Amino acid sequence: MTKRTVAGALFVFASVAYAGAAASADLLTVVEQSADHDANLAAFRAGSRAAREAVPKARAALLPQLGGGWGRAYNSTVTQGLPHTRYWQNGWTVALTQPVFDWSKWTAYKQADFVEARGAVEFARVQQSTVLGAVQAYFDELATEDELTRANDYAAALDLHLDEVRRRRRAGEATVIDVQEAEAAREQAQSQQLDARDDLQLKRLALEHLTGQPFSGLSRLSDAAAMPGLEPDDMQSWAAQAEAHDYAVQLRQIDRRIAELEVEKARAARLPVVNLTASHTPAGAASGYFRPTTTTTAMLSVTIPIFDGGATSATVDEKLALQDQAQDQLMAATRSAGASAREYWSRLRGGGARVELLSRLVQSSRAALDATRVGYRVGSRASTDVLRASEAFFAARRDLIRARYATVVALLQLKAATASLNVEEVARVNQLMVGAAGLAVAQDDAPREATGGNVQPSQVAMQAPRATGDEAVRQMASGAEVRQTPAPVEVPRVAARLDAQQRVAVENVQPAATIDAAVQRALASIRQP
Repeated sequence: MTKRTVAGALFVFASVAYAGAAASADLLTVVEQSADHDANLAAFRAGSRAAREAVPKARAALLPQLGGGWGRAYNSTVTQGLPHTRYWQNGWTVALTQPVFDWSKWTAYKQADFVEARGAVEFARVQQSTVLGAVQAYFDELATEDELTRANDYAAALDLHLDEVRRRRRAGEATVIDVQEAEAAREQAQSQQLDARDDLQLKRLALEHLTGQPFSGLSRLSDAAAMPGLEPDDMQSWAAQAEAHDYAVQLRQIDRRIAELEVEKARAARLPVVNLTASHTPAGAASGYFRPTTTTTAMLSVTIPIFDGGATSATVDEKLALQDQAQDQLMAATRSAGASAREYWSRLRGGGARVELLSRLVQSSRAALDATRVGYRVGSRASTDVLRASEAFFAARRDLIRARYATVVALLQLKAATASLNVEEVARVNQLMVGAAGLAVAQDDAPREATGGNVQPSQVAMQAPRATGDEAVRQMASGAEVRQTPAPVEVPRVAARLDAQQRVAVENVQPAATIDAAVQRALASIRQP
């Protein structure tokens, strides 16, 4: 075996190993791996488990307390005029304490439900934040990949245009200024390529930091995926849901209820405390007796506070001030949640309109670029016109792709504002992307006779331009006609089903299913008047 054969085998082995380690992933995979890898989320999960122990601890303070012990003692008694007495004493003792009335302990037991609920809500909030951060990082990397593709296509188009200008300069049909302008535009495109590569590297490192896994590529948003809609299309309905269900609002509601119970606990210090105590000491363990003695005692004790120097009054005033603070923080969180929901709703509505506008702009700028190249070939347009039209087309294509990503992210942000964003919601969006991709393939293969060969504008799905390959760039740069892939024709039945999946109903918005039934009951009690 030669050295070249060995080197080739090692290269193939390394390539296979890297491909297995750095596989492409879809949105759902990235979100799940990010949730599994996030140490901060794991810490809050452990904190939620710890908070669940608040109820058993508070309940234990209301139950009987039983204790026992065993001991052995040596006694030596010297009494004047009596013999010196020495003896050993051993045995065991059982003591029972049962609180009969202690309002502070009972209030702490009621408060424990909200302590448990707070741990669960805090964990759900961090979990939702992790999901949203993974979604944002996913689409950020897709946007940088598209920017790099745009920069490469733009640079390739300028290369071909520069070659054309130099050829025309040698033929005496172009000036030196035309060549210099084309070279300057090409250098600017190279700078954009370098910036796009650096930005993509940073975004990829950020995504690997979230997931702990390298990826060779990410699944892309299908060109045939329509933008999600809202049902009902009412900003105030979504704002009301956010003001009631946002996790920050829920946390402040719990804090206010805990503060109210803290006031009740402080006032309980003025009330009497009643306890029932009992003890049993069998024969041989009685203290102070040298003969075996059995002692059994039972007592109902009442402790009444009389004067504590004003400490109770000061504590009550302190807890009342903290209750006012919790109420003000709840009001601020409610207002912030409503404002966030209105903002994301506006972004989602504006994103859909922007996608439609940019889709038409991409088509018109593509047609303008083709016409400008033809005009440059016949002498009615200058080289600067071609450069300007090329830049306008590629910029419009970039803006369209980014607008589609921003619209999907705005949908998930709106769901997060209503505390309903979880892995299941991401799976629905991921299925929408995958289903739209399958729909586009089915539509491309469908016979055009079904529509008579004519595609109405309302039947064309919103999509990014498809002629982005090197061949299409060469055709555009040379002024030749670019053959476009026909836009997919919507199949009414399938499109209706897809539209039903992509619409978001506000009536069904509920908190994410990460809180158990007991905590849900505690949260429901908070909202009762």
